[in-house]
Amino acid sequence: MKHIEKGQAPSALIQINKDKSKTYDNDVCDNNKANPKITVKSDTLKSLMKEQGFICCYCMQRISTDKLTSASDTYPTIEHYIAQTTQESKDKNLDTNYKNMLVTCHGNDKKDIENKHCDSSRDSKAFKYLNPLNKSCERVLGYSNDGSIFCSDSSHKKKIDYDIEILNLNFQKLKDNRKSVIEGIKKAIKLERNRLKDKWSKEQFKKKALLKCEISSSGIFEAFVQVKIYELKKF
Repeated sequence: MKHIEKGQAPSALIQINKDKSKTYDNDVCDNNKANPKITVKSDTLKSLMKEQGFICCYCMQRISTDKLTSASDTYPTIEHYIAQTTQESKDKNLDTNYKNMLVTCHGNDKKDIENKHCDSSRDSKAFKYLNPLNKSCERVLGYSNDGSIFCSDSSHKKKIDYDIEILNLNFQKLKDNRKSVIEGIKKAIKLERNRLKDKWSKEQFKKKALLKCEISSSGIFEAFVQVKIYELKKF
């Protein structure tokens, strides 16, 4: 999980939030001249994806809408950190509040319903601790060599373990993907050390590798980027 810094809400969503006679699923963006048919929902989704560097807010796999329709089994989903079905969401009008919105991957919901993860697995269950909108989400999670995600903060272990479980973040395919990232880092270290020999510098390698973990010039994070950061920092 990687910390997400929220930006400005799309203007069309702000209007929908104020006017409950409209819905962001169906109403179009009045100010979108390039594509006058685009809905407030799809406009919001685009904004959220850009804000997150095109990775899922929970598992960090790549998300994209390129060449896909909303019916596609890999199409990303708008997620509400405080679920829309809760009384809190209804009382505070959080269903169209941008600060309560994230975007997740498909979560296997249309591919393998027995092994859902992320939003599809969580459904409307309330989190006990983890929150990608809080910087602590990076500090309290670690990654084992087999790709497992675990709680690295003993003071909140039960709550964090619960959140990991409801998101099913240790689903085998996710573990395999994280394991590949970890093994790739170890291989890169070995190759660079053998290439440079006496000129090898652990700190210089870490510095360069961590720079590559920052968002790219095109606004994209590497998939599972926080796994790579974790592995590099403990190296």
